[in-house]
Amino acid sequence: MIDVHAHLFFDELLGTAGALGPEIRKVGEGRHEIVVGGYRWPIGPKSSLAETSRQRVDSLDKDGIDVQVLSLSPLWLLTHTPTEVAQPFLRSANTLMADWCAQQPDRLKGFAALPTVDVAAAVRELEFAVRELGLVGAYIGTDARASLDHPDLDDLYQACVDLDVPLFVHSTVPGVDGPPGDPRLDRFDWHVTLGYPHEETLAVASLLFGRVLLRHPRLDVYVSHGGGSFAFQHGRLRAFAALPRSPITVEEFDAQFARLWFDTHVNSEESLALLRAVANPDRLVFGTNYRGWDSGSTAEVETMAASVVANAGVLLRAPELVPARGEGRS
Repeated sequence: MIDVHAHLFFDELLGTAGALGPEIRKVGEGRHEIVVGGYRWPIGPKSSLAETSRQRVDSLDKDGIDVQVLSLSPLWLLTHTPTEVAQPFLRSANTLMADWCAQQPDRLKGFAALPTVDVAAAVRELEFAVRELGLVGAYIGTDARASLDHPDLDDLYQACVDLDVPLFVHSTVPGVDGPPGDPRLDRFDWHVTLGYPHEETLAVASLLFGRVLLRHPRLDVYVSHGGGSFAFQHGRLRAFAALPRSPITVEEFDAQFARLWFDTHVNSEESLALLRAVANPDRLVFGTNYRGWDSGSTAEVETMAASVVANAGVLLRAPELVPARGEGRS
C-alpha cells in the first residue's frame, strides 16, 4: 500500500518564520497547541513532532503500509507570507523533509512545499527540490491564489509538467498568515471540518471551469480529502456546464474531471462509495492523514486501499513502488 496523504512538523522550523513563529504552547498536562500567526491547533505531547524515520517505518509496518508520501503541515505553507520569509522557511522545510525521507528511501517520499506568494520563487524551489533534493512532487494550498485558475499560476503548472511531477493541492485554514475566513467557522474548529472540504470543492471547480487542465494537457493535479464535497455537487456543476454562459462545455467538464486525482480520505464508507461512483477510478489514490485527528483505523486502511494502491505508482511516476499482489508488509 502507498499512503499519499500524511503530514510532518519539524521542530527545527519553530521560531524561524519571524512574527508567525511557529511555536508550541503547553495548554495542559500532556497537551500542547501549535501556534502559527493568529491560528492555534491542538496537538498531543511535544515529542510527537520529533519522530525519527525509523520509528515511522516501524509504525507503517504495523499498519500494513509499504510506502508513505509526506508533506509539510498545511498550517506551515505560509501562502500569504512575503517571499523573503516564506522562501527560506520552505527551503529549510524541504531540506528537512528530504533528509528525513532519505534515511528510509524505499519507504518514505516527500512533496515539496512551495512559496506561491511569488510564483517565480515557487518554480525555482520546485526545480531545486526535485532535481537536488529528490522530492517527488509539488505541494501548494488551495489559497495559492484567490482562484487556482489565476494565470499567475500557469508558470508553476508548466514547471510541474516540465519536471514530470504531480501537484498536490491541500486545503488550508484562512487567517494563519493572511486574511481571516468566514467568522461563522470560528466555532468548534469548523475551519478544518467544514472549511477544508469547502476550499477543496472551490479548488476543483476553479481548475475545471477555469480551464487549467485544458491549458496544461499533461498536468496531473491531486486534491486532498476526495476533492471536498465535489462528488456530491458533481451533477449540479455538470448541469451548469451545459448552459450557454458556462466557460466550458459538458464534454470539456467531463474530460478535465476524469484527469483529476483524489485521495480516499473521506471518513465514511458512504462518502467513499459516492466518490468511487463519480470520479475516475484510475485516479483515486489511498490517503490517511496518518496520525491526524481524523485518520482511520487499520481495518479502514486495508479495506480502502485494496482497489487504489496501484494508482499511486502512476501518480508518482514510480510503478516500482507498488508491491506485487501478495507481497505487502501486512
